[in-house]
Amino acid sequence: MGIKETIEKAARNAGSQRKLAELLGMHEQTLSNLKKGRPHSYQLHAQIAAAGGMAEEARRILIEGIAEQLDEKIPHEAEAKAGFLAMLKAFPRS
Repeated sequence: MGIKETIEKAARNAGSQRKLAELLGMHEQTLSNLKKGRPHSYQLHAQIAAAGGMAEEARRILIEGIAEQLDEKIPHEAEAKAGFLAMLKAFPRS
């Protein structure tokens, strides 16, 4: 799930984008900027999902984010990445 979709779903769950921003301790404009493509970390993406009551999606975002940062050219990182991706396949999105 991309950041825009995550924010929209989390905002619906929270009641509004403004309420979601309050839960996160940020300005509503920050969420709007993220939806428009502002760079963000996978940790922030997961934090938004969690604040919107999407705990399972937040965990998935974290695992995907970690996996994406691993270098497939380094054997131990490639093995770890394969493990993370296998975990994600074992738990398909609901």
